[in-house]
Amino acid sequence: MQLGIKIFAAAIALTTLVSAHEGVVINVDRRGGSEPINDIRKLKGVFQAILHKYESGIRSYKRRTGKDHIWHTPKISKRADVTSINMKDISDETQWIGEVCLGKPSTCVMAHFDTGSADFIIVKDPYDPAKSNTSVDTKKTFSQGYADGSKAEGGIFIDSFSVGEIHAKNLSIGVSKKNFLQSFEKNKAIAGLSFPSIKSFDDEHLTLMEAFKQQNKLKKNLFQFTLKSGKGSSLNFGDIDSSKFCDELTWVDVNPIWGFYIVGGRINGQKAITAIDSGTTFIIGSRRQLKKLIEKTPGVSYLESDGMGYGVFDCNITPNVTISYGGTDFKLSREHVARGTAGKKCLLSIVGMDSGLPLETWIMGDPFFQTTSIVFDHDHKRLGFAPQK
Repeated sequence: MQLGIKIFAAAIALTTLVSAHEGVVINVDRRGGSEPINDIRKLKGVFQAILHKYESGIRSYKRRTGKDHIWHTPKISKRADVTSINMKDISDETQWIGEVCLGKPSTCVMAHFDTGSADFIIVKDPYDPAKSNTSVDTKKTFSQGYADGSKAEGGIFIDSFSVGEIHAKNLSIGVSKKNFLQSFEKNKAIAGLSFPSIKSFDDEHLTLMEAFKQQNKLKKNLFQFTLKSGKGSSLNFGDIDSSKFCDELTWVDVNPIWGFYIVGGRINGQKAITAIDSGTTFIIGSRRQLKKLIEKTPGVSYLESDGMGYGVFDCNITPNVTISYGGTDFKLSREHVARGTAGKKCLLSIVGMDSGLPLETWIMGDPFFQTTSIVFDHDHKRLGFAPQK
């Protein structure tokens, strides 16, 4: 069976709409072509790499606290094949990237904003801390697993930074000695936006959101993702833009101790533990969960290939996929419920894999992000969801 998947690149135009002490808006435009994945095993590699990021965060939590993360399982700690994943054949994986400037004189780079990790990691070439008048070498090192399944390793530096007109200092920057990102990736850095309990750096090293909060740089310590298939996508720091959504935000509490944005919800009425992750192209669950979901979803058939589960359906129908938080339903549109084709069938944008997903957690990625506007509120330890306009 051949599987054709449309995977898009993303690029950013940066526009400042509010004052430096209140917030900044990053406008996102998706551009670039698509490339088919003709081997389903390559698609599996994409999902294995995503899970590798979660394993790394779980290990960092253990190192920092001395306790097992709520998601810790022996299966995760023993899996060893993810570091060998080669993703070079996937040329345009979905990414949402924006400009971050580092040091003085400033070096501006495109960074992938990732709610599934905490640290700021950059490849060596674009940013040289030795050329920045404000950088400080901590003489400490780091080792961090990232999205291509490889490791970023190098030294930790502290420097000033800016996002739009918001200028701050004391951002901890991991400068990798080697390029841990594939050549096709548009970004040169990973800007982690999770809670700090899963950061791989020590406590005294600040994440991006910690630096903003410590220096009172934002009106409110929150950010808001509104991602769209076409134009009009944005990432807001510091305040909520209600023009991006309909109705009222539905708020759900999140526990920062676990680092990831873990919240309870429902998928087509089934209870679900979910992780809200801006760095994931699909919605991912276990094969058992997906099979159970598809059995109750009219018009969708379940199939397996190479240890992964998929849903397929006639392309002239739109299956019902409704995700609920706090009693509010968010239905995936036709555009977001399908992601590519499998033969003459359309492929469901929800996939299943048995690779150690703890507590049978669902990872809520791009299809859900493009359905809702999501507020990550660090002040009140909660997430807000509303349907996009």
